[in-house]
Amino acid sequence: MVDITDRDRDAFHQTAPRSQEEERGIKQSSTGNTVLSIAKVFLYMFAGLLITALVAFGVGALVYYQVGIGNENATNIYLGLIIGSAIALLIDMLVINFVVLRGRHSVLVPGIIFCVLVGVLFSMLTLYIPWEIIGMAFGITALTFLLMSLIAFLTKGNMAPIVIVIIGLAIGAGTLALFNWIFALLTGRVIETLYWIVEFAVFALILFVTIFDLWRIKKIAENGGMDNNLALYCAFVMYTDFINVFIRILYFLLIIFARKK
Repeated sequence: MVDITDRDRDAFHQTAPRSQEEERGIKQSSTGNTVLSIAKVFLYMFAGLLITALVAFGVGALVYYQVGIGNENATNIYLGLIIGSAIALLIDMLVINFVVLRGRHSVLVPGIIFCVLVGVLFSMLTLYIPWEIIGMAFGITALTFLLMSLIAFLTKGNMAPIVIVIIGLAIGAGTLALFNWIFALLTGRVIETLYWIVEFAVFALILFVTIFDLWRIKKIAENGGMDNNLALYCAFVMYTDFINVFIRILYFLLIIFARKK
């Protein structure tokens, strides 16, 4: 009778080493799942942006038409709608974060409501800003977002240290802005150079936050934890980042075109 030692038993139950073809197949499958997860997030984000754009231009056109035909109540109703939308937007943002923390319900409905409310607020832009400037700002934002996505998704190393840069920019911009505000209270004017340093520091802060958010989304997708609800929330984060970048670029474009006149 042959005695079976513990080493023999462990060797028998040990999983056979994978071939190079199997390893390559597993790696390709993991990469494919990551790409699909990220693509789903981008799809949700662009759907949200589309909802916002349609609502913004639709509400703006409706208000413009009502005012144009002499509807005196249109302005007051629109002002109330803007104030109500701003308050509802803050509440809805809290709801979305609460739902995500609880993890029991989908953020789809509150996410759609958020996009609609942003569209209502952005309808003011369509009333007072030429549409070609809005389109230019959107195009530049899209290209900027694409560049930041490439940086985040193609970076192999750990981008967590970027948080230090974000904190540094936030503290620096906040300190300079506070100093400029106090100086304006005492002298009645702001230091223009300092003002623009703060503006570009805030813009850089938004860009770094966006890159870091994109990198975090990539890591979540790589770890295989991207269910549909999490994909919706990641899309919500990217949506807000896109809106923040868009607002800053639109602001800079308005200044540039105003100085050309």
